[in-house]
Amino acid sequence: MTDLLADSGLNLGVAQAVITTLATMLTIGVAFLVKPGLPTLYWSLAFTLAMLATYGVVAGDVTGLETLRRASLGALMGAPALLWSGFRASWGLRPHAWAGGALAAGAALILATVDGPVWFTVAYRTVFFAASVFAGLFVLDWARAASRRADRLLLPMVVMSIAFAVTGTATLVAGVAFPPSGGDDFELLRVISSVGMLAYVACALIAVVGCAARDSGLGRSATNSTAWQQFERTAWDRLMRAEKAGDPWSVVYLRLDDAADIRQTAGASAFANLSERLEEEVRQVFPAEADVGAPTAGAVVVLVPRPDAVVRELLRTILERVTRIDVHGALPIRPTASAGWAPASVLGYDLDALVYTGREAAALASEKGGDRWERVGATVVERLISRSEHP
Repeated sequence: MTDLLADSGLNLGVAQAVITTLATMLTIGVAFLVKPGLPTLYWSLAFTLAMLATYGVVAGDVTGLETLRRASLGALMGAPALLWSGFRASWGLRPHAWAGGALAAGAALILATVDGPVWFTVAYRTVFFAASVFAGLFVLDWARAASRRADRLLLPMVVMSIAFAVTGTATLVAGVAFPPSGGDDFELLRVISSVGMLAYVACALIAVVGCAARDSGLGRSATNSTAWQQFERTAWDRLMRAEKAGDPWSVVYLRLDDAADIRQTAGASAFANLSERLEEEVRQVFPAEADVGAPTAGAVVVLVPRPDAVVRELLRTILERVTRIDVHGALPIRPTASAGWAPASVLGYDLDALVYTGREAAALASEKGGDRWERVGATVVERLISRSEHP
């Protein structure tokens, strides 16, 4: 039985070496080189660590170097923590990058020095559980923001992370309830963890490469276009019904001030995080009945079914909230936004006209210093007329 499990472990080790090598090549070539930054750096380090550790495990199995095999198994446990750090950096959270290196070094040292197969099995269960904790932390961070939960690229990794966390916990509990008796316990545990690691690496690769390619602009325009088109369809339908009822509706166009400077100095990743946070703040401030869409990064359009007095208070609130957005020191300046307010009572219920004039009012507010709102009126109309007369 032990020989059969050992052969299975070796074959799975070779499969792991192949997939981690492919993952490392794709992460560095498609993610890091296309979109260099802390998130892709941590992801590249995670897959590189997994690849080198897997090579060490296979080499230890083939040559009979038990210390090399054990140390490599321990080092492999640091990869999930580095992946977690990469996603936290991508989401604008503190990455805690030290955790991956500390876990890899500590687990390698413990597994390489522990004596006897029974104690080694106990140690392996413990470090495997420690690695699974970071998979659970990834799920918790993912669940805290609506924009992350809506990201379909992350769903396979979320499912595998939940399975990883449950397996790690169950493994530790089983080790306490049923103390290990020999080598078969470890070999079976190793086969289970190796199969899980193959699936986990594959799902992580989809999330890492997919998110990096999308955030770098590869495929992003199509996604944004589809979401904006859906917003337009919904907004047109609601405005047509509102016109028949004569209800008070408005379009608010919000845009980040100094967007070009922020993108250039802080980087595309920080700007993307700021844009997401802006949309999150808008959804929290404006009523649930409002429709929210993002025509471009750094801009948000809101269709608000409220009278003017209420819209005025909402504008004051959202502009104040934008100044408190924190992307963990990644921004060179305090973020502010300018807003254009286009009420249907003045312009009618044509969505294109409302969005167009609202955008022009937001531009006027930005020219006046930003961190303010401008209502569509005579000044905005004169600007539009002047522009049409002087192409």
